[in-house]
Amino acid sequence: MPARVPPYFDLLIDAFRSGRTGRHVHLGYWDAPPLASRCAADEFEAAQARLCDIFIELADLGDGQSVLDVGCGFGGTLAAVDSRRQDMRLVGLNIDRRQLDICRTLPARSTNSLSFAMADACAMPFRPSCFDRLLCLEAMFHFPSRHAFLAQAADALRSGGRLALTDILLRNPGDQAPVDIAVLEQTIRREYGPWPRLWAGLEQMLESAHRSGLALEHIIDATDQTLPTYRMTAPGDQDASPPRPSAGSLMRWLHREGYLSYVCLAFSKT
Repeated sequence: MPARVPPYFDLLIDAFRSGRTGRHVHLGYWDAPPLASRCAADEFEAAQARLCDIFIELADLGDGQSVLDVGCGFGGTLAAVDSRRQDMRLVGLNIDRRQLDICRTLPARSTNSLSFAMADACAMPFRPSCFDRLLCLEAMFHFPSRHAFLAQAADALRSGGRLALTDILLRNPGDQAPVDIAVLEQTIRREYGPWPRLWAGLEQMLESAHRSGLALEHIIDATDQTLPTYRMTAPGDQDASPPRPSAGSLMRWLHREGYLSYVCLAFSKT
């Protein structure tokens, strides 16, 4: 399946250009859920920044490293790394020229270099063993193949390097789904796709990583802490009763009912 840009990025790009959203384009992390049924924009942005902070800690970055952010979005993660570290070579990769144009508005610190590449995450244009760290925050499920990306990541990492990623893993609810399962799949793929392998388990992903020469170092289950995100992305209480509900309401239902897991993982290259 060829790489393509998720359609919801059209809305996100318009929102960023009009000043209605920031550089983070991922779910938020709440230590405790918000009190209101619909959270405010600044509360959501703070939760997104919290998830980014946790992710950067997981990556175990150090000054002077070479870092690739795969699926770099609007540059929120790169900006956070740039503000914390010195003498870094920071590279962002994305298939969408519009997102890279937004990233290029980032003002890098004088001690860090910042560059960008437009390419498919499963066919990265880098020589082997050229990065100390690879980052992939909430993008891998969009790639043509998780296995192909993990193999590419392992190839691009130096020995002892680290891959930090987050992934959304969905479990097929079968006849428990609130709508026909084919409709559920079509809706999510239409609004949140590409999502080549909609139903995927953690063990399958870990096996792919192992075969690629990546050893699991840390895992954080952030499923409960990311659930309040839908108070911003799919507000309201009408979860999945319409005959053709939105992808947001279906994702909220999968998340709330235990068919969606949000994991943060760190692997080392063996």
